[in-house]
Amino acid sequence: MKLRHFRALVTARPPRAVQTLLLVAACHRSPRPASEQPPIPVVVRAVTEPSEARGARYSGTIEPATQVDVSFKVGGYVGELLQLRGADGKLRKVQEGDFVSAGTVLAVVRQGEYLEKVAAANAQLSQAKATANQAQTDKERTRRLVASNAVPAAELDEISSRLAVAEALVAGAEAQARDARLLLADTWLRAPISGIVLKRTVEAGAFVAPGSTAFSVADTSHVKFIFGAPDSLVSQMTEGAKLTVHVEATDSDVEGFITRVAPSADAKTHVFDVETTVPNADGRLKPGFVASVGLATPFRDGPPIALPLTGVVRSSRDPRGFAVFVVTEEAGHAVVHLRDVKLGAIIGNEVQVLSGIRKGDRIVSVGTALLVDGTHVRILPS
Repeated sequence: MKLRHFRALVTARPPRAVQTLLLVAACHRSPRPASEQPPIPVVVRAVTEPSEARGARYSGTIEPATQVDVSFKVGGYVGELLQLRGADGKLRKVQEGDFVSAGTVLAVVRQGEYLEKVAAANAQLSQAKATANQAQTDKERTRRLVASNAVPAAELDEISSRLAVAEALVAGAEAQARDARLLLADTWLRAPISGIVLKRTVEAGAFVAPGSTAFSVADTSHVKFIFGAPDSLVSQMTEGAKLTVHVEATDSDVEGFITRVAPSADAKTHVFDVETTVPNADGRLKPGFVASVGLATPFRDGPPIALPLTGVVRSSRDPRGFAVFVVTEEAGHAVVHLRDVKLGAIIGNEVQVLSGIRKGDRIVSVGTALLVDGTHVRILPS
């Protein structure tokens, strides 16, 4: 969450019970000197020494290391799907979660028309070769006749031209035959990698167009966890560094290695994508599992103090700044004074305070809406 988006949060209302107390107090006030105003009930939080363990958790999802969408190269009606033996020992169609090896035929498009194209191309090739062979024979005979002066040399030139045309027709027919054979081979849809079938979007008997996706196959022997890190953490994120990832579904920690750090921040979120690769030989980490990493933000003078968002208000001195109400004892009364602070990152429902308060200060955490500098307050139990 960015600081410039914080304006709505600093005006958050206190809990309903406290709101009621505040409204009652406001309704019964009469225009009299500030020193005679009844104290405003507030909840106070004492500033304690920041914990070194304070940090933030960054969440994301587990993704396969490699994922490939398998699409048909040719169109037609799907004739067959891969059959695998199920838990009951019976054959069934391939489905999500099945493991397939590279090269396995996942589906087959009906081949009738493609077999006809191969046959037609082969027939055309045979005809072209026959024509070329005949032209070659005619050329040899004509060469002997020209050598014996039985026919003029111009006739040999004509025969040579016919042979060149016939050979060109053979080359064209061979290309068409190769294309027809490739189309026939493409009726078999094969797994490009060994992995788990994540998705199957085709059924036997369905018509498919060239380029339509039928399966998604993923290599899950390694998985990756990607999260967005703020710029204050990027210096810690180096390729090859170890990182502990907590997987929510298994309630366990797994060790991974940082394999990529984005060279620039995302234009919308202003965070850097960090990719961590985790070994998954046993396959227990499934794509889509929610995971997180806990990272402590480095600070030159130690970790900052964190306060509830409800305790931060706009500064009266700087329209762009922020402040808190600090409670002091004056003549036996609890009085609040506005103090400007410098804020850091927002973590959950708290915000880091980089400067302006110190250990021992008592800060109003709930009830700031009716306060001004110098207001007498009554501290409610938290």
